[in-house]
Amino acid sequence: MNKTAKIIAGILIALIVGSSIGIGSAFAAVDVMANRFSIHNGPWQASLAAGSPQADPYTRASIAMHYLLALNQFEVIYYNAYKDDNGDPLQADCTYRIEGKTLDTRWWSITAYGADDFLIPNELNRYSYNMDNVKYDADNNFVIYLSKTPKTDDWLPLGDQKTFSLSLRLYNPGQLIRDHPDIVELPHIIMEGCK
Repeated sequence: MNKTAKIIAGILIALIVGSSIGIGSAFAAVDVMANRFSIHNGPWQASLAAGSPQADPYTRASIAMHYLLALNQFEVIYYNAYKDDNGDPLQADCTYRIEGKTLDTRWWSITAYGADDFLIPNELNRYSYNMDNVKYDADNNFVIYLSKTPKTDDWLPLGDQKTFSLSLRLYNPGQLIRDHPDIVELPHIIMEGCK
């Protein structure tokens, strides 16, 4: 290989490595900065600026990277969880239960997403539960299980994922939720065990 070819190869390698580092750090910075402006409620976090003109550039970039769109907080509050109630990352090799009760909102749903931010493929084509299809007990409490192995009750399959996240959407939330999204009682995410 002549000297010119070595220089060109070196420049191309430097461009590829530099671009990879730059793009990777930009993606990480967007998520870190967007999370700084989020409110936290147990394992759940939400950006109240999402979908509004007040959204900062990091929030807008994070929504563009991970979601299709966002409505303002009067239409819907989006809570996301990447950890359980103990603060441990959600791992698909574990079994979890989500325990909650009816929420002051016109409609709600809980959806599981894979690490790629897409729905988790499964034979049942079951991706979420909502206030209309979840089973309630006599006290209006519900339990949803998440695991790779089937459960007889309300169950969200985790497929062949390694990690996953949850999204809790509260459509037309009540005034108490809008005024106190960081302290209103939300469903608990409890880890039962791991393989």
